Amino acid sequence: MIDKLKALVLLVVLAHGALVGSTSSAEQADVPKGLKPIGGRWFVQEAVKPIYFYRDGEQFVDLFSYHMKDSNKDGIDNVKLSHDDRFLIIVSQGYPNHPTAVFPNSRNPNSIRVQNMTFQLPLEPKLADNITRLPMGPIGTALNGVVFFNPFEMEGMNAVEGYSEVWLDSCCGHPQQSGVYHYHKYPSCVKSPFVDDGKQHSPIIGFAWDGFPVYGPYESAGVKAKDLKGDAALDVCNGHKDEQRGYHYHVTPGRFPYIMGGYAGVVEASNNRGLNRAGTGAITDNTQPGSRADQTIVAVHPGTAVRGKTHSIQFELDPSKSRRALPTEKPSWAQIGPFEASKISREGNVVTAEFVIPEDASLGVLLDCHLEFGSGANPFVIKRNDVFRVIE
Repeated sequence: MIDKLKALVLLVVLAHGALVGSTSSAEQADVPKGLKPIGGRWFVQEAVKPIYFYRDGEQFVDLFSYHMKDSNKDGIDNVKLSHDDRFLIIVSQGYPNHPTAVFPNSRNPNSIRVQNMTFQLPLEPKLADNITRLPMGPIGTALNGVVFFNPFEMEGMNAVEGYSEVWLDSCCGHPQQSGVYHYHKYPSCVKSPFVDDGKQHSPIIGFAWDGFPVYGPYESAGVKAKDLKGDAALDVCNGHKDEQRGYHYHVTPGRFPYIMGGYAGVVEASNNRGLNRAGTGAITDNTQPGSRADQTIVAVHPGTAVRGKTHSIQFELDPSKSRRALPTEKPSWAQIGPFEASKISREGNVVTAEFVIPEDASLGVLLDCHLEFGSGANPFVIKRNDVFRVIE
C-alpha cells in the first residue's frame, strides 16, 4: 500500500543539505529536471494538468494530486490548482474525500453541500510584526480542500471541549448552516498523502491563509510537537521554526488551540472577509467547566489495533446516559477515525464491529468513534472521543 502511495506522488530527495526558511529563487539549487520555480518553496511541472510541488526540507513533494478526485461524482475534481506571480490559487469544492457521518443527524441539522471556494496562498510567506487573530469561518485549508475553522462555535466558546463542545464525526468534522464541512481539530482522516507513523517529523496536512504549512502532530520519532520545551517549543500560534522547514504550524491533538492559535505570517485577506476586522493577538482558551460530550458509549475494547489486520472491536453502551431513548436495534454504521466497520452485530448493550486497519494507517494518535442508528435520513447518532489508536 505504501508503494502505491509513492507511485501517486513524485518524491525527489536531494543529495545536498536542507533549506532554511522561505527559499528565494537565488537559493534554489539542484531542482529536479522538469520542475519550474514559481516562488518560495513552490514549483510546477507544466503539463495539460500542471502538477505543483512543495520543497519540504530536502524533498520535493506533490501534496495535492492525491486529493484531486471527484468524490461527489459531479465530473469536477475536489481541488484545482493554478498560480500567478504571487499566489498558489486553490479552487475547492470543500467536499470531504473520506467517510463522514450522515448529515443531517440527531446532533447536527445541517447537510454537507458542495462549495465553490477560491483561496490564495502566498508563494513566499513572510512573518508579520504582529499576530493576526483567527476569524470565524475558514482559517486555512487541508490538502483535500476541506477548510480548517478556529476552535470556537458560533457563540465564541470552545467547540472541541467542555460544556460548549459540539458534535463532530469521527473524522473530526461537521457542516455548518450553509453546508461547509470543516475541521475544528486535527483531522485524523486527511492523508498527507504520506504515512504519518510517528517515526519522524509529520508530513504537511494543509496550509494557513498566511501561506505557512500546517504539519501533523509529530516533531520527531515518538515526540509530539506540543510536548517540546525551550527554544523549540510551539508559540501561541502553534508554530515554530526549524532549519529544514522554516516557520510552520503543528496540530496539537487534545490541546488548545488544536490546529492554530493565530497567524504568525502576513495574511492574504481575500481568503476570509473576517480577516479585515480580525484584530491582533492569539486566541485564548475559554473552555467552560463540565461536559456536553456524549457518554452513551462507556467503553471501547480493545483500545488499540495493528496495521494490516482485521480487528473485532466492542462498544459498550449505557442507555441511561443517552440524550434520548437509545434504539434497541444494532447500529447501521460504525466508524473509528477513518475506518468504517465491515460487519456489525449487537447483543444487549454491547455492539461488536469488525474493522480492517490498512497498512498505511497513521500511528499513535487517539481517534474518535461514532455509531449511527437507522438507515434513512437523519439517523440517531452517538459518539465518544479519544478511544482508540493504531500502535504498529
